[in-house]
Amino acid sequence: RPAYPFEIKEWLGASAGSLGAVKSRIRRPEAGFGIALVPAGKLQVTADKLTVIADFGLKGRRNMTTGANKDDHHVRGVDIDRDIEVDQWADLRTVNSGEACPRCETGVLEVYKAMEIGHIFKLGTKYSESMGATVLTEEGKPVPIVMGSYGIGVERIITAAIEQNNDADGIIWPKSIAPFDVIVTVTNMKDENLRAAGEKLYEDLARAGLDVLLDDRDERAGVKFKDADLIGIPFRITIGKKIGDGVVELFDRKAKQSEDVKLDDIVGKLKEI
Repeated sequence: RPAYPFEIKEWLGASAGSLGAVKSRIRRPEAGFGIALVPAGKLQVTADKLTVIADFGLKGRRNMTTGANKDDHHVRGVDIDRDIEVDQWADLRTVNSGEACPRCETGVLEVYKAMEIGHIFKLGTKYSESMGATVLTEEGKPVPIVMGSYGIGVERIITAAIEQNNDADGIIWPKSIAPFDVIVTVTNMKDENLRAAGEKLYEDLARAGLDVLLDDRDERAGVKFKDADLIGIPFRITIGKKIGDGVVELFDRKAKQSEDVKLDDIVGKLKEI
């Protein structure tokens, strides 16, 4: 299986395919590195004295097949412990879903895409030595402070939340981090009754402690609905033709379900959910 490019760079100090200097983490003075361009599978590691870095997954492997330093030829029956002198074991190969868990007998590995939203770095004594920052040991001896750095990317949290909560129409904000709790959409701003009802409801919701957005643009209702779905505010209240009966429409963005609610009850219902 192929190795991860970043793992190769970590162990050799150069990227795969790079003609730059190779600096192995192996500390063996007599070990040298040469660059040879050979077809995949041709290189033989059982005869020539090469510096060998092997993946942990090869430990104890027997009856393997390797290259033979000759086109279309291979060496069979190779045992890693008997035939190959490994200079350093490393974690190099790719991992795939469905593999057995390396820490237990029954577990199965699953691979998911992830986003880094926080990190921790060990800075060591690089900066403390230059600043002369020390701490006393139990023996009273001053030593450089071992420093670390950690942080959480607020913007990345938002990005990760959107990646996990969306559909074809746009964002579906989790209620806990949504920029607004509800959007009030007035279907026709030229209708004074609808306009007045929308503005009053906006004020009532705000007084109740809800974060509310009022869409009072002079746009078609369909455009407003589409934009509300795109923005992804958890709930939308539509002020439309039923306002004459004291009824508004409450739309749940995540569930994509709507229901008619009495105008007098809408504030209390939103506070409950």
